[in-house]
Amino acid sequence: MITVKIPRYYEPERRYIISLMFAEFLGLETQIELSDRKNVIITRDDDRELVIADKLFTTPTEQWLKPASLPKQPLKTWNLSTSKLSATTVNPQIPIIYGDDPNNPNFFRQSDEQIYLGLDIFGSAFFMLTRYEEIIKPERDSHDRFPASASLAYQEGFLDRPIINEYLEILWACLKHLWSGLKRKPRNFQTYISHDVDEPFRYAFTGILPLIKRCAGDTLKRRNTTQAVNNISNWIQVKTGNPNTDPCNNFDLIMDISEKHNLKSAFYFITDHSAGKIDGVYNITHPLIRSLLHKIHQRGHEIGLHTSYNTYTDTTQTKKEFEILKQVCAEEGIQQNNWGGRQHFLRWQTPTTFQNWENAGLDYDSTLCFADMAGFRCGICYEFPTFNVNTRQTLKLRERPLIVMECTVIDERYMNLGLDGDAALQMMTKFKQRCQLFEGDFTLLWHNSRLVDEREVGIYRDLVSI
Repeated sequence: MITVKIPRYYEPERRYIISLMFAEFLGLETQIELSDRKNVIITRDDDRELVIADKLFTTPTEQWLKPASLPKQPLKTWNLSTSKLSATTVNPQIPIIYGDDPNNPNFFRQSDEQIYLGLDIFGSAFFMLTRYEEIIKPERDSHDRFPASASLAYQEGFLDRPIINEYLEILWACLKHLWSGLKRKPRNFQTYISHDVDEPFRYAFTGILPLIKRCAGDTLKRRNTTQAVNNISNWIQVKTGNPNTDPCNNFDLIMDISEKHNLKSAFYFITDHSAGKIDGVYNITHPLIRSLLHKIHQRGHEIGLHTSYNTYTDTTQTKKEFEILKQVCAEEGIQQNNWGGRQHFLRWQTPTTFQNWENAGLDYDSTLCFADMAGFRCGICYEFPTFNVNTRQTLKLRERPLIVMECTVIDERYMNLGLDGDAALQMMTKFKQRCQLFEGDFTLLWHNSRLVDEREVGIYRDLVSI
């Protein structure tokens, strides 16, 4: 049994993050004791101890969730290779989110009986996983989203690193040095593929005017009269009862690719339209959608919720939309043990949206990636139980961090790596390989309505197969 002695203040926050790091991630049984010591002390059934710096949770209460509690920038870095620790990291230069000065020779002290580590592992992990900074910093984009550019991870150059996974490996290396007989929970790398179904059919739910606009764009803007003719032909066929000719009706293709690699796709559907057409134009109760839901379920894939544009601060609307999904699925004989999904447009407010999903009864969310920059918004590639920093309570809701959204990497308005050449695939592959390094979870979002471009289909196939 591992004993973790913690100072008496910020007890709910400490218990949450210690349980997460030890029990959830490492699979180690622990007991927590309150102590008058100023650091976190980890012991076992002998005289050895691991002492870890305690910085974030020494914040005066009047400064908690205030700018004064944020990490001091620029961050300092610790060269892990100067220690005798053998820990898996992306880079031996470790940014110190909270902790002592790594330039001080006392930052890391190691003997057979004791280790002192000046890296505040627990406070830093709490900061990243709860999205602490997003409550404090005012920056928002045109969709009221916290942008990557405002984040500590982007500003300090570690958004492309699962920094908390690296911290966890450093913790494990310290534990193993002191207690070599410890065994951690085994993990296996997983790929989670998800598809936000904004547009299940391009023509089935649209009239003649959108078709005219699309054909005009093909002819005048894109100078592709062949595509305009195809659009007209497909529109007529769909409207006369042949939905298989609709280019967005590519769900069989998507499921075929997943099944080839022994994967399950998750399809997240919109069930209500709190902001009008920005939430799509289809109705979840329509026979075509019901048939699609049934087919997805019959093939063993997952159905989930894509909450509408205005739900991110609206508990009542979130619950209403989940109830609609469950009702339609029940009518179609669809049962699932777990229900999850993602916010439309990745709109998110911490911790409000966590609590919305908790109150609605959903099991997991997979929203937390920045729209403008791919990477590790939460600093981790493991799924984890969430925490409401306002109510100071651990929630049942689990977060499955999104790592890559296709349009973030490809589109001009974001990272702008485009579809020509290998740049987009190489970038996405880098993130997948970093998840593999830690036996983590690579969570990928690719909208079904984007897989109408053969170039995107090619990138998608290659990325899934790696």
